[in-house]
Amino acid sequence: MQKIITLVLFFCCTTSLTICEIFLEAPAPRPKGCPENPTSIGQYIRQYRMIHGYTIFEFAMELEVYDSTIHKWEMEYTSPSKNNIQKIINFMGYDPRIHNPLNIRNYELIKK
Repeated sequence: MQKIITLVLFFCCTTSLTICEIFLEAPAPRPKGCPENPTSIGQYIRQYRMIHGYTIFEFAMELEVYDSTIHKWEMEYTSPSKNNIQKIINFMGYDPRIHNPLNIRNYELIKK
């Protein structure tokens, strides 16, 4: 969910007494440091967290992990365990490993 910035301009022409409204809408710019085209689960986590306004600490509280764990995932020092991947999917509402349909072939299917 990206915020939409709306700009309303009112013009009044004094010679013809015409008033018109112009509505301009554009997506809000991404926060600084937010990945533009994420390719890894850590980058998807960082993108989701930043777009939705979560700090690392708040995101960690939601997933019931340490904030250092979130940092390690985002920096790609470690990967989430199967249990934590399920928590991420439930919280984010999608599986970041296959969110980009162009890269689905790069991931192995995991049999349960």
